[in-house]
Amino acid sequence: MNGDTHDLLEAYRAGADPRETVAGSLARLRDVHEALNTTIAFLDDRALAAAEESARRWASGTPRVLEGVPFAVKDVIDVAGVPTTGGSWVCDDAPAARSAEVVRRLEAAGAIAVSKDTTTEFAVGGPNPPRFGTTRNPWDPQRWAGGSSMGTAAAVAARAVPFGLGTDVGGSVRLPSAWCGLTGLKPTSGAIPRTGVIPLSWTAETVGPLCRSARDVELLFGLLRGPDGVDPRATALPPFIPATGDDLRGVRVAVVGGYLTEMCDGAVRSGIDEMAGVLADAGAEIVDADIPSASEVLAIGYRIVWVEAASVHRVNAARWSEYDPVLVSRISQGIATPAVDYLLAQQFRVRLQRELDEVFAHADLVLVATCPSTAPRLPEATVVVDGEEFPLYAAQSRSTMLGNLTGAPGLAVPTGFAPDGLPVSAQLMAPPHQEATALRAARVFQERTAHHLAVPSGAELSDVSSGVRGTTPD
Repeated sequence: MNGDTHDLLEAYRAGADPRETVAGSLARLRDVHEALNTTIAFLDDRALAAAEESARRWASGTPRVLEGVPFAVKDVIDVAGVPTTGGSWVCDDAPAARSAEVVRRLEAAGAIAVSKDTTTEFAVGGPNPPRFGTTRNPWDPQRWAGGSSMGTAAAVAARAVPFGLGTDVGGSVRLPSAWCGLTGLKPTSGAIPRTGVIPLSWTAETVGPLCRSARDVELLFGLLRGPDGVDPRATALPPFIPATGDDLRGVRVAVVGGYLTEMCDGAVRSGIDEMAGVLADAGAEIVDADIPSASEVLAIGYRIVWVEAASVHRVNAARWSEYDPVLVSRISQGIATPAVDYLLAQQFRVRLQRELDEVFAHADLVLVATCPSTAPRLPEATVVVDGEEFPLYAAQSRSTMLGNLTGAPGLAVPTGFAPDGLPVSAQLMAPPHQEATALRAARVFQERTAHHLAVPSGAELSDVSSGVRGTTPD
């Protein structure tokens, strides 16, 4: 399944059978899981029954928008009839009574959920979660696939499914997209409802798609966005009108320097330069910009997230001995944070928003690194920037957290490969509710380059299964 969602739908229009596609996706998922540890539950019965319905609809000429397209779901998002574990021992195996709103919308459009995917515990634990283990990267199984949407990213990158659903509280859609060579969107805060998703951070968290192309993200975002009457943060939105045309005349792109480029590998910087050059060739105006408070974003962002995570998980304090020790440490930091510091952090968001507004007063998009390095090395999950090794959390969310603190959308886009053979990525940020502009620029970039079409070599998928720590689902 090497094409994207658009390619698969075109194949269906030409006569391909959704039943064969879904069965093939499930078989591929098992192979990928054996090698990389991606999957918590395979949804065979549910998926194959849905594929029968899709075959009938294609045969009768009544297909829906995503008819027969298989997709993967991060296991903090409910799928009706399937347990949601959050990657934790403390969750029971009772099946979800109903699907999350995002899953319901996709299935109403004909898409077929085929798996529940590995995640760091409750999407906030460390890269080696105790219950199901870590997830390896399809480009190099000695590297991590994560952030917390790790299983979904690896499944999409390994060509088991064309797209998947993840969540993002500091970069966990965009970081695994970057490390696995995918195109992933953190939408404007509140654009996509979170109903039916295990909560983590009230103010920073979003749901978003991980895809192989910007055109797929554009299609999915149009289906996922909009209020559901339940999530109080998901309110009425302006219309989403996908941009057309094959040039970027009139679009101003700000390349941000300063702190955000100080700890950034040369291969990542080269990818940003290439994207800026391609966008300029397509007619965009490239301008320089700075965000003066960027150096404070990472620490303050995590301060807010840990406090809000603690507010969710303090109720389970008697069972913290069953939690990932990394998760307990983060919750403990949140509980120990004085209220005054949390309030000052919220005030910082206002200042940061004003700085970003100033950039957007002179530009339509911001171009920054998605993350400063290629995928982290296992088992310690360290990253290497220009030959120097750093702890993962000193580096990973330096630029992605900008969007979580301000609510602005961010789109991770593959920009090539580093000398180690792993993908690098750039992030296009837009003003709130201007996802269409970022998607237009990414689509034009991908029409003129082929980075997003690269496929991990399949050879390593049969070589590392003995080294994966985790539980193989039934």
